[in-house]
Amino acid sequence: MAFQHGQAADVWQYGGFLDLAYELNYNFPENHQWRSKETSPRTNELAPNMGLAYLRKDPARESRWGMELAFQGGYDTDALVPQPNASGVKPIEGADTLRYLARANVSYLAPVGHGLTISAGLIKGMKTYEEFYAKYNINYTRAYLTDYNPNFMIGVGASSEITKSFELGLYIVNEYQHLSHANDLPSYVAKMEWRAGDHVTLYQNLYYGPDQRDTSLRFWRIFSDSTVEWRTPEWKIALSYDVGSEEMSDAPTNARAAWMGAALFTQRHLAGPWSVGIRPEFYWDPQGRMTERDQLLWANSTTLEYKRHFGQQLAIVRFEYRYDHSSGAQGGFFHHGSALGVPKIVPSQHLTILGLVLAFDSA
Repeated sequence: MAFQHGQAADVWQYGGFLDLAYELNYNFPENHQWRSKETSPRTNELAPNMGLAYLRKDPARESRWGMELAFQGGYDTDALVPQPNASGVKPIEGADTLRYLARANVSYLAPVGHGLTISAGLIKGMKTYEEFYAKYNINYTRAYLTDYNPNFMIGVGASSEITKSFELGLYIVNEYQHLSHANDLPSYVAKMEWRAGDHVTLYQNLYYGPDQRDTSLRFWRIFSDSTVEWRTPEWKIALSYDVGSEEMSDAPTNARAAWMGAALFTQRHLAGPWSVGIRPEFYWDPQGRMTERDQLLWANSTTLEYKRHFGQQLAIVRFEYRYDHSSGAQGGFFHHGSALGVPKIVPSQHLTILGLVLAFDSA
């Protein structure tokens, strides 16, 4: 991924991309909104979901200091600013401006073992299989578990290759949502990547910290993200599973909330620039802690991709069909029509999506 990984010491790299889509929602909601979705949230209109520009220098043994600076904008940044809620969560000061920052950090490669990379600032979130940015994924739309994962972190930490096939990172961060503020205590993140074989890689992320006004240990959130990937030149197959839990200080009986989700990512290279990917998924949020609604979501996305490099330029065209279903007391999707000014809600939706990503990288 050009946005994250460098190739040479003391070399500044720069680039960016533009991500546009038209998502035809056959429910035809008047508000054009995709209910319970944080990325690619607008339907039935041409949507500039993301634009990004970056400048980066990676640390290396020959030049140990590094930095990243990246700016972003588009509909995919809207949900990065949290809404105030009863548990004490509110946006940090300047969140409406800070959502346009994708990276802002410095790093140093210390001569410890195989190399200890220390980073501080706004950095990439958990080491997940599917990215926040559509450019790097198999499908155009992201899975629900990706939407509600910590995709960005503000903090300080270090990562190291313990062996050539095992990497571990530990970080102290502000909160689960990087632009939210409920208290002044830090949270903690651990990342692990293990290349278990020629074709198999395991990723594991853990989060533990206080995300409510009451910082008593009993109310701390615990969250796990796990992925196993099998990859060959022709196939990519990965299974991701997320589970989280916290006792709710704002609930009358301090009930415990839990949520979980899973997605199976598959892609087959067909020929030349053509590939096809299929992703079934589910997301269960019975207390509405993540999606703000008591619901069980499940979906399936099928994507035909055309990807081609033109020198330093890259063009990705994705044609995608997606079906979503939501059950539960507060589940559902927006539909054409309303009653007393309230949009109509139905249990399912069908979408046909055309996504276009145009990118440039100096590396």
